[in-house]
Amino acid sequence: MSDQNQTDSSNFNEALWHTIFAEGHPLLIEKQFAFRQQGASPRCKMCLAPFANVPSGSDIPGPSNRNPRYCSQCDTFIRENPGGAKINLSMVFVDIRGSTRYSEELDLREYVRLVNHFYATTTQVFVETDGFMMDVVGDEVFALYPTGFSGVCEASDTTEQRECLAAKKALQAVKQLAPLGKGSPPNSLPFGVSFHTASVYIGTVRGAEEGISDVRVWGPEVNRAARMCSKAPAGKAIISEAALLKAGQLDDKLYQPEELVLKGISQQIPMRAYAPA
Repeated sequence: MSDQNQTDSSNFNEALWHTIFAEGHPLLIEKQFAFRQQGASPRCKMCLAPFANVPSGSDIPGPSNRNPRYCSQCDTFIRENPGGAKINLSMVFVDIRGSTRYSEELDLREYVRLVNHFYATTTQVFVETDGFMMDVVGDEVFALYPTGFSGVCEASDTTEQRECLAAKKALQAVKQLAPLGKGSPPNSLPFGVSFHTASVYIGTVRGAEEGISDVRVWGPEVNRAARMCSKAPAGKAIISEAALLKAGQLDDKLYQPEELVLKGISQQIPMRAYAPA
C-alpha cells in the first residue's frame, strides 16, 4: 500500500467520528438514553446496551462474539466504518503506587486479588460518572470523557456546554477516586490520579487478519496525562489547569498550583494538585 493510500484510509469517515465523539450523534444518543434505563452492567461501550438483567424476549442486542466489549450491532458498525477524528476531550488516569514492590513482597495470589480489587473499584467509578473506553494497561486504568458521550444530557444543547459537562463528570470521578488511593495492603493498593483536557485523535483500530476492532486514542496529550499520573502521590491527583478551566473550577482553592517536570514532555503546562482531606 502506498503512503498516499495509508493517509487516505486514516481519514476515512472523519466527519462521522467527529459527530459521534465531539458532538453526539442523534441516533446514538437516542439509544444511549433508552438503554440507560434498562438492564445492568456490563454494557456496550458505544450504545450502552445492557448485557445483564436483560428482559426475556427483548430485542436489545447482545455482546459481540468477536469483541464482547461491544454489542453485536456496534461491533459491526466499527468494522464497517473505520476512521477517526481529532477532538477535544477529558481523560482520567489512575496508576498503582509501588506495584513492583508489592508484587515482590506479597504472596502472588494476594497481589492479584488486590489488583483485581483496584480494577473493580476504579472502573465502577468510571461507569458511575459516564466515562468511556476504559482500558487497563499493566497497573494503570484510564477512562475518556468524550463530549459526544459523557457530555450529553437534555439540558446541554451546544458543543461547549457538552464539553463542560463532560469535564465536570471527569472531575467528579477524580474526587471519588483520590481518597480511595490512600489504601494499603491487606485491604487495597495505593494509587495516584491525573485529569487532563486536551486535543487528541480518537479512532478505530483493527487487529491482524481482520481480527477484533476497537476504538483507541492517540497523541502527545495522552502521553502527558499518563506522565501526570505517574507523578501523583498516593491518594492525590494532578490536574491540568486546562481541565479545571473546562470544568469551571479553576478558581477553586481546593486545587493548589504544582510545579512538575514531566519526563519526555518538551512543553510544560500549568498544573494543580488535589489532596482530599
